[in-house]
Amino acid sequence: MLIKIIKKIIQILSLLLLCMLFVGCKKATRRNIAVSEPLEKSQITRLTIESKHLDKKVPYIVYLPKGYGDATEYPVWYGLHSYSTNETMWINNGIADAADELIDKGEMEPLIMVFPFVKDASLKEIEADLEDDGKLDERNVDKFISKELIPYIDSQYFTDTSQDGRYIGGFSMGGMLALRIAFHHTDLFTKVGGYSAGVLSNDFSDRQLEKWLFPNDNIDEIDDVVAFADKKGFTNLKIYLDAGNSNDPFTVGLQSLYEALQLRNISSEFTIYDGGHSLQTDFINDYLKFYTGIE
Repeated sequence: MLIKIIKKIIQILSLLLLCMLFVGCKKATRRNIAVSEPLEKSQITRLTIESKHLDKKVPYIVYLPKGYGDATEYPVWYGLHSYSTNETMWINNGIADAADELIDKGEMEPLIMVFPFVKDASLKEIEADLEDDGKLDERNVDKFISKELIPYIDSQYFTDTSQDGRYIGGFSMGGMLALRIAFHHTDLFTKVGGYSAGVLSNDFSDRQLEKWLFPNDNIDEIDDVVAFADKKGFTNLKIYLDAGNSNDPFTVGLQSLYEALQLRNISSEFTIYDGGHSLQTDFINDYLKFYTGIE
């Protein structure tokens, strides 16, 4: 009996030693959704996650690049869709094929892409929030992404969990959400893209940017918006914006937002394309290279 116990202890110790030497115990807890061997081609999977903040199961799609599964940790881009579409928007518009091609050509580093289903708060939800204490809390969809989805993805996949290895972007409503989430969580992201982002103001002059992000604060007392931006970590972000030159309701607002970003020394670029408020599929390669492009 004693011999059996000793053998069992030796087996356990051997497994622990192998974990420490060849895998790393910390990493071993972060590959629950694993593959048996490195992927020979990219993989797209549709999944769901239970959200306490949204009080429902939320569907999402994960793109894994070719080669995933050899313990390499990959950066992650969270891509958000427009109001009238869903989590399939980016996949349906060819982003997986574009990523495959750019990676094969050596024009961008491989990355994981996550596409969740998102909806901004309704007017009813905002009114209920205000009735509680007269203040606007962070939106539930923002909390879902920052406090539930990101930690879950990091726990399940080989991800680069550093700020430098995490990005967010979106089209229309998704672009506005991406900007709002990134500004509120500058410790989580380094790059954010707003593609014809559905900003709800045409004027970000003076302190309007800060009033949008921090409606409960006495923003008028801020003496130096540049120092405030640096204090909040806005200057840690790199931001890409674009909008159409005709029939795009958000062009004026995004131009004003870009000027506000420049004034605050926030790394940003703004492109005006020919066309209206639509996802520019011809720009998808450029969108991807903004995140992990190789010079």
